[in-house]
Amino acid sequence: MLGVMLADLRIRRLGRFPVGFIVVMLVMAAGCSERSPAEPSRPAQVPAPSPSASPPPARQLVDLRTKVKGKVLLHHVADSGDTEWVGKLKVGTSYKIALDCAGSQGKLTIVMSEGFQALRQCAAGYTTYTIGDYPVSRPEPYTLTINAPADARWAVLVARVS
Repeated sequence: MLGVMLADLRIRRLGRFPVGFIVVMLVMAAGCSERSPAEPSRPAQVPAPSPSASPPPARQLVDLRTKVKGKVLLHHVADSGDTEWVGKLKVGTSYKIALDCAGSQGKLTIVMSEGFQALRQCAAGYTTYTIGDYPVSRPEPYTLTINAPADARWAVLVARVS
């Protein structure tokens, strides 16, 4: 009788084991399954920028008059949207050009009629160029031309080297 009871007990345990195992496997499979094509996928929600959000404030232009020593021969700060500007001045062979540009990633071109030319990345900020040829000759008329990106703010100053 004891043998029959043990055999009956083993059968009952084995009978429960496969059923429990199958239920656990089905639950795990349901959790790992992909969505069927009938179920629409939902894209991740990315918040749209608010219309009232403004870009960070642009860097202010450097006051070139405080940065350059010497007699100022020409100083111009561009109005908003100035993309081309031509200035006339009398300068000798030794002078300094100071330039600042902000508010753009474009390039600014500066050309002095007697051979000086430079191309400057606007975002690079303030810089100076010193043109020197000694002995200093008598001042002559020059033309200074600036071409800037449309969204740039810029300033230029030319001073005699002391």
